[in-house]
Amino acid sequence: MDFTNKSINLLNLHSAIQRFSSNIFDTFGAIYLLSLGISFPIVALIWTSICILGIILRPLSLMLSEKIGLKRSLILGVFISSGLFLVLSKVNGVNSWLYFYILYLTLCDIAYWLPYNSFYAVAGDINSRGKQIGTKLGFVTLLRMVAPLSGGIIITHFGFFYLYVIAMVVMLLSVIPLFFVQDVSPGKLISFKEAIRSIDSRGMILQIGDGIFNIHSFVWTIVLFSLAGNYVTFGGLIAFEIFCTTVLFILLGYFIDKGNGKMITNIGLLILGLAILFRVFFVNTIPEVIFSDILIAIGMTFYLSSFEVGFYNIAKKTPNTLWFMFFGDLGWDLGAIISLALSAYLFVLGVPLRFIIGLSLFGLFIIYYILKNFYTLKKI
Repeated sequence: MDFTNKSINLLNLHSAIQRFSSNIFDTFGAIYLLSLGISFPIVALIWTSICILGIILRPLSLMLSEKIGLKRSLILGVFISSGLFLVLSKVNGVNSWLYFYILYLTLCDIAYWLPYNSFYAVAGDINSRGKQIGTKLGFVTLLRMVAPLSGGIIITHFGFFYLYVIAMVVMLLSVIPLFFVQDVSPGKLISFKEAIRSIDSRGMILQIGDGIFNIHSFVWTIVLFSLAGNYVTFGGLIAFEIFCTTVLFILLGYFIDKGNGKMITNIGLLILGLAILFRVFFVNTIPEVIFSDILIAIGMTFYLSSFEVGFYNIAKKTPNTLWFMFFGDLGWDLGAIISLALSAYLFVLGVPLRFIIGLSLFGLFIIYYILKNFYTLKKI
């Protein structure tokens, strides 16, 4: 572990608390809409429209961050995001609240993630990035694990509304550490044309791959719920997968700082690829789910450790980290749009959901190529 950087310590504390709430949404958001009778293709297209809106509206977040600074923008983003759960609780079908929810979720996404990622990249230390990321992911994982487990119990006994109220309160609590973080500069102000010429495009390509890969977790959550049959079992299985990763995150961060990034990347992406194929073709029972959870957990630990170290370090070396993250977020949206729209189309054609998970392998190929060069060429 690395606790020498006060700003990173505070950001890691914030991240751990905030991820409890965001994981509530990641785990139960799509399931909630499906429980209202909204079909999978419509749910996938809802997320597609959110990504499209994100591309259109994200310049507003960039301009705000440039005007008031990363710290204030991040704090504002947390307050905006806390309202998401109350908006979601109002959605009861395809109505005006659903359309407002789409717009509001887009605003939450652009208001929070652009300043957060920019702040984290600048505040961190290149030579200790692995240990800092490992510490963050380790602590984040502990609270992420609590979210689906407690969420399944709360939904079963009290309903979605109470779960969303708790998530909102925890999200608001996550802002407290940010008041004590020293503000940082993302770099010299540059124009759009200068940004296109000078910003490293590998960050955007990496995020395109990650956006495509994300279809795995989006669709698997739905498939898993159908296998589990109830919210408590479903939440417990998600929590078990997360639990398997905590200690590994901390150890792998140390090994990356020692120059083993390429090996960790190769191992992680190989395990993920095999685990995804296993889920596509073989998982039909709870024991098989548990086995696949272990594989995915190990693979994601290796993957996230190498991905975040490479991504944040290359971001810190760019002329303006805010612009780097802007193009990175744009790339993620493009990747997600491709995979979500294609998944909706394939489902309409009659392709089972579990086979749609295989789309995420294309994202892994892109990520492998970029991360391999990151560590082989030592350009981080």
